Amino acid sequence: MAKKIFIVDDADFMVEMLRVILREAGHTVVGIALNGEKALDAIRALPSASFPDIVTVDFHMPKMDGMATVSALRSLVPSVKVVLVSAHATLPLVMKAKEAGVDAFISKPFEPQTVLEAISKLG
Repeated sequence: MAKKIFIVDDADFMVEMLRVILREAGHTVVGIALNGEKALDAIRALPSASFPDIVTVDFHMPKMDGMATVSALRSLVPSVKVVLVSAHATLPLVMKAKEAGVDAFISKPFEPQTVLEAISKLG
């Protein structure tokens, strides 16, 4: 089933890669942001019917890191599913992310199938 997805990552090439993977799989990218602050502002500006089902969040970003972004997202849209994306996939980070309410974790670099599997597991 197609999902509405918002992408948060400070690397333009990563945003574009995720956008292509998701669109080719039939999902709708409802927005992108290069940091957590911009993502929250953009999501607040969306009509509630357009709120994302899933938000992908990079762990390391300027201004507001991934964990702070996840926390703020949970307050803004409690039902949203969050996929944390990081090149630094250590067990402590994954555990901390799960405790913070992250629903799935993707390690960089990734294959398109890894992204799609994570998205499909979120319902």
